[in-house]
This record gives sequence, structure tokens and C-alpha cells, in this order.
Amino acid sequence: MSDPSRHQHWRLIDVLQEAVAYLESRHIEHARLNAERLLAHILGVSRMDLYLQFEKPLKTEEREAYKHLLRRRAGREPLQTILGETEFMSLPFNVTENVLIPRPETEILVENAIEITKTRFGNKSSIHILDIGTGSGCIAVSLARYLKNARILAVDQHPAALNLARKNAELNAVNDQIEFIRMNIIESSGMPGKIRFDLIVSNPPYIRTPDLPTLPPEIRDHEPVDALDGGPDGLRYYRSFQSILPDWLNESGAVLLEIGADQAKDVQNIFSQSPWTSIRLLQDLAGLDRVIILSK
Repeated sequence: MSDPSRHQHWRLIDVLQEAVAYLESRHIEHARLNAERLLAHILGVSRMDLYLQFEKPLKTEEREAYKHLLRRRAGREPLQTILGETEFMSLPFNVTENVLIPRPETEILVENAIEITKTRFGNKSSIHILDIGTGSGCIAVSLARYLKNARILAVDQHPAALNLARKNAELNAVNDQIEFIRMNIIESSGMPGKIRFDLIVSNPPYIRTPDLPTLPPEIRDHEPVDALDGGPDGLRYYRSFQSILPDWLNESGAVLLEIGADQAKDVQNIFSQSPWTSIRLLQDLAGLDRVIILSK
């Protein structure tokens, strides 16, 4: 970012315009949106408020703090991680580099899980749901918020992720509906107490190991690799799911799994064996296969 000391007056509009130019020069997509959100964060106001304060001069400490955040974004640190927050399913979530940043594509899984639950289990006083690899807790928390009769077990093998997920459950006032436990699903010998669930959901790691270096720097360098790495062909977790999930699912239940856009055929083949009698694919807004739904 060019030296701003040449300016006599540090109006908000001047600082913002220079920030946009700086991010554009570093090839940051949606440079203006990024610049606005970072400045709004520094000032503790909404983006709309920025447009009502264009003539306002910034304090020295505000300018310096803003420059620091701009450098981080120019270094390809994700905007959400810099801000420490994001939105998912119209709900607020805290995020850190210990978890995947919740993505709009995963909302398709949650929306359909809600629909299936209301259709199949609308009359049940409590619906038991398992969220595998909960990460930030975005799936579990969203389901709890929109399904008041949901009782959710959210598992993850990383304590830092579980701690963040608990905070997000408290943030959204659903902590009494969710139990968080540390568990490595693949290495597990079974679900404690032989619990069975009406719904099982997961956004597992599905990136092929050889493809990891080709990911955008925001993902490759700032999100946990073991939440991305699905093994040499990206299918490691789906194979494990085929062997363990049937015993954890009630007969009338359903499994919803996020998949890679080019993995539908391979994942369908994995689940073509018994006991699945129904396999359905859902597409994202780009028309790409994104979620597979399994029923016994």
C-alpha cells in the first residue's frame, strides 16, 4: 500500500479508495467488498455506515490498524479469518484457522437436512442427529437453531475445533441441544452406547492429496489440511462411512454428505452396496453435484 503520509486530510473515502487500489494491485477478488468490510471492522460500524461517513477523518491509530489488516488480506489470509467471523444460514459464526470456513455450498446440505427431518420426523418429540467432523459447528448449530426438537451429537477429533464449536453453539443459543465430543470416526470402534440416529450429516475431507498444492492460497495456507485431505483419490472417508454408518442409522433415517463436484459417480459406486435403497444427488447453484442423500 502506498505511503499515505502525503495526504493532508485522512477522509474515510480517501483511505477506502486507496485500500481498494492496493488490494486490486495484489489481485484480490472483490477488492472493494474486502476493503469495506475491513474498514467497517476497524471502525466498529456497518458497511452502510461507511457511506454515511465518507468525509469523516480517520485517527492515526485507525489508519495503522487498517493498514495492518490490509497487508494480511494482501498476503491471502482469508477475510473471514481476519475478521474472526462469518455468516452461515443467516447465523453468526466465529472462525479461526483451526477450522474450515463455512461455505455457501454446505447450506444446501443443511437446508435439505431440515426439509427431510420435518417431512420424516415432524411428529417426533426429539430427533437424534449425528454431525461428523463438526469443525466450526456450522452444520450442527444451524440444525439446532432451525429444528427445535433436534438433539445433536457433534464429533471432531480436534480439541481446538470443538472449543470453537461450543462457543458458536453458545453464540446462537443452542448449546443445550448439542453435545460435543472428541472422536476420530475412522479409528472408532463404535458409537458410545450403540446410539442410533435419525439423521447423519457430514462435510468430510474430500480433496485429493495430490491436488492440495493447487488450492488457492487462502485455503491451502490458512485452513487445516486434515480437514481438506481426503486421501490419494479423495474418497477415504466415504469408504469408511459405508462400513460404519449403516449400524448408526435408524431404519427410517437418512445420511447427507457433501461431496466434491467431480466425485458423484465414485461416491455412488461406494454406496451402491446394501443397505442403501435410495441414493439421491443434489446440485449447488452452479449446477455441480454437491450433496448425496442415502436412505435405507
